[in-house]
Amino acid sequence: MVDVSPNSSILRLTGDFGGFTPTELFDHWVKPELLVKWWPREAEVDPRVGGAYKFSWPDQNWRLEGVYTAFEPGASLGFTWAWNFDAPEAEPLQVRLAFAPSEHGTTLTLEHRSWDQTDAAQQERQGILEGWIHFGMRLAGLHRGDAT
Repeated sequence: MVDVSPNSSILRLTGDFGGFTPTELFDHWVKPELLVKWWPREAEVDPRVGGAYKFSWPDQNWRLEGVYTAFEPGASLGFTWAWNFDAPEAEPLQVRLAFAPSEHGTTLTLEHRSWDQTDAAQQERQGILEGWIHFGMRLAGLHRGDAT
């Protein structure tokens, strides 16, 4: 995944995922048995617009929760993003993924927004950027046989 962000309030990354069709790559974002191969330890998903998801890392007592705002298999996925340790008054961040066929698989474009310009928000943005790159590499490293 490569950072192509237009400014410091948005994260935009793009990456090529060889061996994955757009639908297979999409499935790795919404099917619990595939999600846990590369990202959360546990995943609960209601796969539809308006459906909720909950990803958990029990050892750290972390939960990431949100609602799907777009759900077009093989094309786009959108969801809200809120951690269990975020301030209660904090607005959830927004994530949007676009899946496009490429010569060797699928190009994924991820957009995660919006951060203000405070030091704390920019530190959080940097941590999330590093996380997306790390977990994107884990996802890209899965073999095509794991994609179905």
